[in-house]
Amino acid sequence: MIGGMMAVSGPASAQQFPSKPISIITNVGPGSNFDRQARVFAEKLKDKLGVPVVVQNVPGGQGILATQRVLNAKSDGYTLLFAGSSVALTPLVMPSAGYKPEDFEALAPIGQSPFILFVSSAVPSTDIPSFVQYLKTNRKDVNVGVLTSSPVTVMLARKFAKLAGGELTEIGYRGSPDTMAGLLMNDIQMMYTSYQIAAPHLTAGKIKAIGTLAEDRSQLMPDLPTFKEKGHPLTIHVWAVLYGKSDLPPDVRKIIREASREIVTSQEYIKALGPTGMEPWNIPFDSVHAVVKEDAEQFIKDAKEFNVKFE
Repeated sequence: MIGGMMAVSGPASAQQFPSKPISIITNVGPGSNFDRQARVFAEKLKDKLGVPVVVQNVPGGQGILATQRVLNAKSDGYTLLFAGSSVALTPLVMPSAGYKPEDFEALAPIGQSPFILFVSSAVPSTDIPSFVQYLKTNRKDVNVGVLTSSPVTVMLARKFAKLAGGELTEIGYRGSPDTMAGLLMNDIQMMYTSYQIAAPHLTAGKIKAIGTLAEDRSQLMPDLPTFKEKGHPLTIHVWAVLYGKSDLPPDVRKIIREASREIVTSQEYIKALGPTGMEPWNIPFDSVHAVVKEDAEQFIKDAKEFNVKFE
């Protein structure tokens, strides 16, 4: 049985786990889609384990502040981390991060936000084949919006440039809302973001959706093909993972993992994700740690090929 009724043994878990509130630290500010997903998960974890589960926002430092908060906490399962790929990626590119990837274990795949390529109304393309042709023919006139704080978005811009056969002009923005404003004004002709951010403008006919930049189609736009389906392996991985310290007591780790497994596979949780803009991440539950590690290693290889710098 999962929860407070399950007793565990060992010096780090000498009493029943959990017997007091659990903190989930996230590296984003309150109100974002990522933050809202953390709160949906925390509510379900509270119901499953029978103790309060509190989300604490610790933004800044490219995610390092939140990660170090968890790293410096006791290895007892009462302080967990809700984050994306940065946990595995950051220490590989920033030796000053203050931790190693092996300090943490990915415990559960919580969800994903498939990115979609949107273009301005001035772009004549309506699907992936016509957009690829447009890009190859007009690349010198195409500006692509990227997030200055996100090497991942810069990487994808350069993959599109390779597809186009030459450089694209990258215009940097601080956040997705600013990037969308640039698309609406045709300052940029293409950007990629979640469906939730683009939906109002898409519905109003002010922008167009071209294709999904993920392994699978978005559940929010199931009729929109992926670039991979059309022979162009262009993807951007935007997902959320529940991390714990790698030296958690085995029985505590098992309780957290099994509770999380029941949550993320439940229809109630999947339905609750809808308003957050996140979707289920359909990978084998037990493969999450390996997937996170492989994704970070592949990103480093791609960064060298496409000359993506890290600040």
